[in-house]
Amino acid sequence: MEKVYTVRIENECSCFKKSAFKNNQTFNDKADAQMKAKVMECRMNQEFCHTHYFEAEDMGDEIILRSVVRADFEDEDEDYI
Repeated sequence: MEKVYTVRIENECSCFKKSAFKNNQTFNDKADAQMKAKVMECRMNQEFCHTHYFEAEDMGDEIILRSVVRADFEDEDEDYI
């Protein structure tokens, strides 16, 4: 039996739901799954609403794109002054 690798979005935010991206994409080749996850991660971080930061995590047979709420950048700048 051929192994299948899945790229999964952990929490589908409204920006993801409005996008052309699909959740739970499957691939027969792990390198293809990893590449797709990295492309999605990059595009989501650059093109989405910037409320969340997305990061791909390789869990073996599954690559999960997790999201966290971005910190308020203005507050971060004050820490360095």
